[in-house]
Amino acid sequence: MNDTQLASESVSSRYAVTLGAQVFRLLLSVITAAIVPRTLGPATYGNYSFLLSTSAAMRGFLDNGAQQAFFTFSSQVRSSGPLTKLYGLVLCGQFAIVLAVIGVAAVTGKVDWLWHAQRLDQIVLVTALDWALFLALSLQQLGDSKGLTAYAQLAAAAVSLLTLVGLLILRFTGVLSFYTFVCLNLAGAALTCITLTYRLLVRYRAQLWVGALEIRAHAQRWWRFTRPLVLLQYYLPVVAYLGFFLIQRWYGSEEQGYYALALQWSAFALVFTTSGVWIFWREIAHHSAARDLRQTARVYLQFSALFFFLALVLSCGLSAGSTLLVQVVAGERFRSAGAVLAILAFYPISQTINQLTMASMKATERTASYARWTILLSVPDLFLTYLLLAPTTAPVPGLHLGAIGMASKTAFYGLLTAQVYDWLNCRYLKIGYARVLVRRLVVAAAVGALAVVLLGSGGSWLQRMGMGDIAALALSSCAYAAAVAVLVLLWPGLMGISREQLVRGLRLLGWS
Repeated sequence: MNDTQLASESVSSRYAVTLGAQVFRLLLSVITAAIVPRTLGPATYGNYSFLLSTSAAMRGFLDNGAQQAFFTFSSQVRSSGPLTKLYGLVLCGQFAIVLAVIGVAAVTGKVDWLWHAQRLDQIVLVTALDWALFLALSLQQLGDSKGLTAYAQLAAAAVSLLTLVGLLILRFTGVLSFYTFVCLNLAGAALTCITLTYRLLVRYRAQLWVGALEIRAHAQRWWRFTRPLVLLQYYLPVVAYLGFFLIQRWYGSEEQGYYALALQWSAFALVFTTSGVWIFWREIAHHSAARDLRQTARVYLQFSALFFFLALVLSCGLSAGSTLLVQVVAGERFRSAGAVLAILAFYPISQTINQLTMASMKATERTASYARWTILLSVPDLFLTYLLLAPTTAPVPGLHLGAIGMASKTAFYGLLTAQVYDWLNCRYLKIGYARVLVRRLVVAAAVGALAVVLLGSGGSWLQRMGMGDIAALALSSCAYAAAVAVLVLLWPGLMGISREQLVRGLRLLGWS
């Protein structure tokens, strides 16, 4: 298979397939979210989430920018077999280090230092799951870097469906537990890895695998890319882990479960951003490497305006209907998570901006600027984490707000820092930041008002009128969705698109 046979898919087709697959997986995740927390309970679900977060923090601590450098460099060339091999060796080394840390902690009796009140076998099992999921993501990103997105997304969607079928079987046979749930997800991740390995590293091995290792050349380029990020790569995972650890230590597994449930559900609002962020990264890296700053700015504006609107719509709807949603889906044991979700629902807005701005800065290799600002902005983050979580009886007393405090810091301080990164990108790409900010505030006011009136007040009014919880949630959600659709039809500029683009899109869907 020669190099000309590796033809990239178009941006529109890649995003359409990715979005469709992500929406399908989102619907499956909603079913999963209605089964797993309710069956496992807040404490067990909190332990699972804590172990997964701890493993992710350790993996991030060891990454040293390798994942992002790999994707950026792979996106800039057509053939990258030696680079793929080298990154595979790096991942094997990182995983070996993690296993060694767990082994040393077990032998020395210091497991509680990192994994407070957790069992060793569960630590090993969830760590293996986290790395299997990350390997599947890395293979998907390898395809994305070459514009080969459709197959990986469809394969992941098919595996998600099989996993849900397995989950339903476990649930209705009465054997769904911590261990069976983790093993089921581990099997699904392994199947995804096998499928993508064959597709990418066997079928397209001439471009993605064949070639002698070039350790020195790639190591030098990686060092130039990641040198400004070295401190950051060790520092950020610790900052992220601190919040989860303090909740676990000061409040216990149940409070961890409330926060984990809210964080998982808020992530549903990222479905559109998650679908497009790697496509966006690839396009920014491709055009900036060609020194086409105007096209780079156009891609940045189009993606950020569209994804901000979509995340805003989902976040406002999730927040306004949070109390009713938690009662209907998760049950009474998670009632306290409703207030946490109402706040954390706004996190996807800052995440959307942050993901796009971070991708833009790293795709254009402005890692030094990103590192400086991230370290500067993390100082208040650490202070707020302690202030909001610490008990009033601590040597330095805090506000003792638990999951609600953590959610407030994550959502609102994250939104503030996102504006800083957006300003940096707008200045680099010669985009008027003030105009972008004013448009976002107008959009937020319009969408927020619809959510409060139709989902918040409307859902409560329907309940007072005697309607059941499920019916009230469904009817108010449909009213909110219809109102947003009308808003877009009247003012498509709210999404950053023209009326002609909207009409063209509707025609493609067969709606016009």
